[in-house]
Amino acid sequence: MSPISAHTLFAPAALALAMGFSSMLMANEQVQVPGLNSLALAMGFSSMLMANEQVQVPGLNMPVAASQVRAAVPAPKPEAVNEQPEKAEAERKPRLVQITPGSSDIPAVPASVVRQQQAPAVPVETRQDVIVSSGTNTLIPISKGQINRVVTPFEAPQIQTVSDAEISTSGNVIYVTTNAEQPVTMFVTPSDDESVAISLTLLPQAIPPIQANLIFAQTVPGGQVTTSGAAFASPSTAYSGQAKKWERSQPYMETLRELMRELALGKLPKGYSFGNLISGDGIPACIQPGVAFDFSKSQLILGHDFRVYVAVAENNSARTVEFDHGACTHPNRAAVSSWPREILEPGDKTEVFIITRIPAEVPDSSSRPSLL
Repeated sequence: MSPISAHTLFAPAALALAMGFSSMLMANEQVQVPGLNSLALAMGFSSMLMANEQVQVPGLNMPVAASQVRAAVPAPKPEAVNEQPEKAEAERKPRLVQITPGSSDIPAVPASVVRQQQAPAVPVETRQDVIVSSGTNTLIPISKGQINRVVTPFEAPQIQTVSDAEISTSGNVIYVTTNAEQPVTMFVTPSDDESVAISLTLLPQAIPPIQANLIFAQTVPGGQVTTSGAAFASPSTAYSGQAKKWERSQPYMETLRELMRELALGKLPKGYSFGNLISGDGIPACIQPGVAFDFSKSQLILGHDFRVYVAVAENNSARTVEFDHGACTHPNRAAVSSWPREILEPGDKTEVFIITRIPAEVPDSSSRPSLL
């Protein structure tokens, strides 16, 4: 009977005994100890089965001491668990490389591929104030292929033309559209007076649509107001249909006050226009001590029933002077005012407005030649 099968030993003692015999065996291969083979076999099985709670060896079935239980393997940290998926995901993503401007790694791009940044649009002034007169042709540039607007001083303008352009009227406005390069010529007259005519030549160009405001420069018989040497009769009814309607739409005194107000604000009432003064015209006479009146650069503003003279008054004295409205006289004077000053300090200037009435003309009676 072998010693292992005869006695029951604790696992530590058996293992120690087996290890002692095995070391002796290694020192001398010729040593033969009875029962050593069984101990060596038990040692082999014990080393292979240390992970189990109990070692089962034929003839040696006993629990393993607590000290021989293997230590628990620590669980991996959450950070370590998440590192691998993040690393794998990072490998799948495309690699981004920052390239500094001017790097030689950037390929050249043709200029046709890059979108050119357009400059901001600059507003174009298309409103034009054009001074016209009867008997004088006026050139006005217009837009080719676009509609253009011409504002006339006539209430209901009549148009005479041989052009193929599209021309229409609405109130006192003329609309012109042409696709041709040839100029558009026309005569524009009021509906009730053929003695007054505006001659226009419209020049198509590659410009935005325009609006031309025609300001009529009137001439008065007798040399009072002229434009380019031309004169026409009936100055009181020649072109001022709109002015007549505006003047007679309110009481007489209210019309004078509103006329003064519009002129002081730098505006022209509806239907009014500018005229030109020449040497020898019958202008108002203004005399006041200490005040000098200058009509050399004066303005003449014409309506239907009224004519306005605008001059400059300057205090050339060494004391303060109040402008005297009675200092200016005219045979047809209607009102006199000044703006922006009534009290003039030495060297101060102000504008003076003298409104005169336009008398209705009475046609001369026909004469009978004498038979004698």
